Amino acid sequence: MTANEPPIPWDEYYQNGRGKAQALGNRGPLRFDDNGRLTEDILGAYHLHGFYVFTGVMSAEESRELIQDLEAVIDNAPVARDNPVDSHGRPSTWAEYYSLSDSQSDDERAAVSLVSHPLIMSDAALRAYAHPDLLKIAASINGQDFIPFTEAIQYKAAHSGFTRWHQDGRTHWTAEGDALEQSDGSGKTHGFNLSIACSQCTPVNCLWVVPGSHRQWRLAGGGKFPPISEQIPDAVPALMEPGDCVIVNRSSLHGSYPNKTSRSRMTLLLGYHRRDSAIGTSTTNVHAFIRPEKSKPVTYSEEYILRRARMIPLAIDARRQRYPDEAPYEYSGTYIGDGQWNEQARAEISREGDEYWQRDITL
Repeated sequence: MTANEPPIPWDEYYQNGRGKAQALGNRGPLRFDDNGRLTEDILGAYHLHGFYVFTGVMSAEESRELIQDLEAVIDNAPVARDNPVDSHGRPSTWAEYYSLSDSQSDDERAAVSLVSHPLIMSDAALRAYAHPDLLKIAASINGQDFIPFTEAIQYKAAHSGFTRWHQDGRTHWTAEGDALEQSDGSGKTHGFNLSIACSQCTPVNCLWVVPGSHRQWRLAGGGKFPPISEQIPDAVPALMEPGDCVIVNRSSLHGSYPNKTSRSRMTLLLGYHRRDSAIGTSTTNVHAFIRPEKSKPVTYSEEYILRRARMIPLAIDARRQRYPDEAPYEYSGTYIGDGQWNEQARAEISREGDEYWQRDITL
């Protein structure tokens, strides 16, 4: 099928997508070289296609613990924006942090589409954030002094929810819409989203990515993103099982079709940037809010970046306490603040008006 041909039946489209995902050459188990860096073939496939699926990243035990924690967060969602109690009548502890969609289904949690900043809600999420292999991925792509930019629980209830086709990157393009990021990943970049699968991600409910689309900005010269109802012939689904993860270049065109299955889809999104792509950059920030419904102009100072980077050593120490026999990741980036995880640190990162996410980074 070409872009000018009529759409095919959706079942056939999904089946074709599954075949393309299995044949593209950008999925498989994690592999590192002797220096702890992703192997060159994995990096090459990621830079070529703009995304890569890693299978079996998290242990079954940790995956179960993470899923249990995040499901509890979803279960505590407010029943409505103006009614901050959950479906059980309990107070919704973090009610303002939930993004609620207009669509509903038989699932009482159908209104939830996103939960922002889960590192202050879930210890399992905080520990997953410091998984040594995930941080080695970040260092392989963004350099040893990589920095974070935001985190979220993405949730698509059964028979509900979609994500429009879009590209996240908005800063590092030429006037003609060419990426400043080079083919080997050098240059100014928009970072990447890393999503840990907390449910089965199938062609019907998962994220789809257009390979190679990170090279050109669709909005340049008055362009538009396609509607999510459109079948994009080149798009490929990011198929995952619980414990797998996918990294997606934020410049890639990606989206997810309406979930018409009887299963919900949940992922934990963790985002990372290159430090030198952020410091000194002026842009519009859409992440440093309770929910991504506002925006503000910002120029990222070094202090701003250093304070946000503190979440990495805090998470590493939290994970060390839970998994004392595991070799922790050694973060070589600089940051401001104490890197020890304790109740004082927990209070500091969630202090009203100075929460850690107040320094989230949009590029």
